[in-house]
Amino acid sequence: MDVKFIDAHAHISDNSLLSTREEFLEKISDSYIILNSGENKEDSKRILNDSKNYKFLLPCIGLHPNKIAYMSYDKAQEEFNYILENIDQFFAVSEIGLDYKGKDIYQNEQEKEFLYKILELSEEKNKVCIIHSRKAIDDIFDAVSSFKLKVILHNFEGNLRHLNKADELGINISISTGFMKFKKDNIIKNVNLSRLFTETDSPELSPDNKLNTPLNIQKLLNYISSIKKMGVEDIKSAVYKNFMELFYD
Repeated sequence: MDVKFIDAHAHISDNSLLSTREEFLEKISDSYIILNSGENKEDSKRILNDSKNYKFLLPCIGLHPNKIAYMSYDKAQEEFNYILENIDQFFAVSEIGLDYKGKDIYQNEQEKEFLYKILELSEEKNKVCIIHSRKAIDDIFDAVSSFKLKVILHNFEGNLRHLNKADELGINISISTGFMKFKKDNIIKNVNLSRLFTETDSPELSPDNKLNTPLNIQKLLNYISSIKKMGVEDIKSAVYKNFMELFYD
């Protein structure tokens, strides 16, 4: 089996990566699968176009909660309508979720309303959802529990109680390169191997304060290996197996 590196959440179409993108994508074209996440309509359009040139960049359609929070309701509805009309062209739904940091109750409620709309559509279309959560994990669990969905929690924010709850709900956990910097070793140690995904969130969440790229997945695998006391190839194979089962079974 040709086991590939999995970057379950990245923003490869971000403008900050444009000058170096071609160089690093050429290096990894035969060995990586990258889920390229959209934050709004324009972003998702670029991502869909990029997927035509790089087949290992899997296009994901999304509407980031931080975008929703600062939009008018009509604008958010317009953005949702784009997802409604174009979701079938995309591999998965990402980036969506809830982000309560620095928001008021009205912004939080608008985020929740549109998250539920997107989750309902995703259930109907049988699309995997990759979900952002910041200071909102219990509300994320409530939302996900309302639908029959396949879910990955991106850059998992929770504690061990939340990790156990996610496992009970059948939710997958994505460990980011940021875990290396913030030393969230206890989550890595305890995450169920059959629920584990890896991501960079490029260009964000760099492990070394440099511009993050999918090349850092290898560093992340080494780090996870050291925490879980397993072979690097065993971790890599488990993540690839999880990817294939979640998206293709």
